[in-house]
Amino acid sequence: MKIVCIDNALHSADDLYLSVRSDSSVLRNNDAFYMPAFSQDMRCTVGFYLRVTRLARCMSEKFASRCYDAVGVAVAFTAQDIVERYCVLGRPCDEAYCFDKSIALSPETVAPDAVADGALDVKIGNAEFAGNLSAVKLSLDMALVRASELLTLKTGDIVYVAATEPFAPHIDECVEVSLCGTKLLDFQIR
Repeated sequence: MKIVCIDNALHSADDLYLSVRSDSSVLRNNDAFYMPAFSQDMRCTVGFYLRVTRLARCMSEKFASRCYDAVGVAVAFTAQDIVERYCVLGRPCDEAYCFDKSIALSPETVAPDAVADGALDVKIGNAEFAGNLSAVKLSLDMALVRASELLTLKTGDIVYVAATEPFAPHIDECVEVSLCGTKLLDFQIR
């Protein structure tokens, strides 16, 4: 299983940044996220993920909805200080986001047709904010199409689309994410 992450989808559908995380990057079952010692500036984004149900390679948008059966929510963590340091040097910054347990996937999902506008309610510590699928410049179907242009997607793969701006989590905060009024993700930052 691989996780294809699509960032920058809030700003442009043309200038996307795709990265691939391995299955060891998944934080499962609402387990706590432990802040890694190698970063002093951890950021995270909240978004949607699709679970791929069939082989997909260079597909057209009209067939995309046939290739996934569930939509969930996820929180993706990135070491921002490593990104900034490596960008200055012109080096790839994979280690900033491909570390173990760097993306929390909701254990429960909803059917794609139940998502509608994809209203996200996010609570982190005392802060609350909202997002929605309509703010993302890329539909879920189109996200699958873009990912399939670069990689062959296989059954069980995940395609993640960021739906919020990055923010800094803090130790001892609780992260709760609801989709269309149903709480799907609830874990601690340690």
